[in-house]
Amino acid sequence: MSYTPFILASYLLGTVILSWAAFAPVLKKRTLLRQLKARQARMDKSQ
Repeated sequence: MSYTPFILASYLLGTVILSWAAFAPVLKKRTLLRQLKARQARMDKSQ
């Protein structure tokens, strides 16, 4: 029995998890910046 499929699946899963760990903060930062800009625009408009 060959373990190649299990090894490849493990590498693929590890790559996906590490990629998500690397890019999730970037996406979160973009979302937060958009929210802050929208809040600032609302505050400027109300003044």
